[in-house]
Amino acid sequence: MVNNLNKRVLILGGYGNFGARIAQMLKSEPNIQLIIAGHNKRLADRCAEELGGLTEGLRLERDSINLASQLKALHLDLLIHCAGPFQRESDYRVAKACIESRTPYIDISDARRFVCDFHRLSPAAEAAGIAMVSGASSLPGLSSAALVEIQRELPVIHSVEAAIAPAHKIERGLATVRSGFESLGESFPQLREGRWRESFSGNHLRSITLAHPVGKRWLCDFEVPDLELCPRHLPDLTSASFATGTEPLTLQAGLSLCAHLSRLQLPATSSRLARIAHKFSARWPGGSPHGGMIVRATGENVEGKKAARQWQILGLDGDGVWIPPAPAVAMARKFLRGEIQESGARACWQLLSLDEILLELKDYSIITAIEFLSTERHSLPALVAS
Repeated sequence: MVNNLNKRVLILGGYGNFGARIAQMLKSEPNIQLIIAGHNKRLADRCAEELGGLTEGLRLERDSINLASQLKALHLDLLIHCAGPFQRESDYRVAKACIESRTPYIDISDARRFVCDFHRLSPAAEAAGIAMVSGASSLPGLSSAALVEIQRELPVIHSVEAAIAPAHKIERGLATVRSGFESLGESFPQLREGRWRESFSGNHLRSITLAHPVGKRWLCDFEVPDLELCPRHLPDLTSASFATGTEPLTLQAGLSLCAHLSRLQLPATSSRLARIAHKFSARWPGGSPHGGMIVRATGENVEGKKAARQWQILGLDGDGVWIPPAPAVAMARKFLRGEIQESGARACWQLLSLDEILLELKDYSIITAIEFLSTERHSLPALVAS
């Protein structure tokens, strides 16, 4: 017999790197029953036991042919999909099962095609009477919330640059490493000076300086939903770019080399090598436990003058790993509290405020700041925390 007094939330991939953190953060929600699900029942049970309370483990295969009927039997109030990598999930199998079972849905995907095409499920979701949100993570969930703050002082935006420089001395999930490593060398379009031009993941190795203690990091081009969502939602935009990378430089340079070898049709980014890279990178010497993210925009201020703004967030002493799960948790609370009324399927573009996301991070070593910048491109200052 289902206890309808409690909101039943299933986290698919709930014992993974991000799923477990979402569960940890979400368990503070009153009257909630968490179900930690995945293909490994032992790991699901262990995670549920560590969380305590009304939490249970469940074996649930993402690719099960009767997934919809299994979800329907669970009488869920929400499913949070964390079982990536999403770059290889082009059929929306989990989302479609949620539509069939009339289960509200959130995912943490940052795969460009997955998130940007998610709206195609909207007619079916509307017919089922459920709300579905894709991309409730750093990109585009957090990045688009930061743009809302930037637009308060910069209503007309001509260019957007975003970057993520994660800490090296942190625990990395295999799915995260696979999604990044296997995409090295893959082409994608990005808007540059009003024209769509081709780049590829791992291209254009360059440095960026963030606030102390993060400092200088080396990053490369990478494909994310924002490269398409920014032009879709910002009518005056002429350029959009995103970069990410790891540390130290020798490791990042090696990944960039793999990207260029892949462009030569050499097997430098296979799944097998991704697993080796996952183990190898964790043992690579050097690096720090500090990381950060920036969103930088240029355009016109409220007076119509050329201006630039920059928002940043730093995760210190290993706490940066809590930043990507925060948008999913904030979005889940809105679902569970009945604040999401409109049915349909859409990307997590400006559906959350920055304050709602940062509230989930109040117990961690997280620093944020927003600042004015010089409009001279080559004199953009280094990030300075406040």
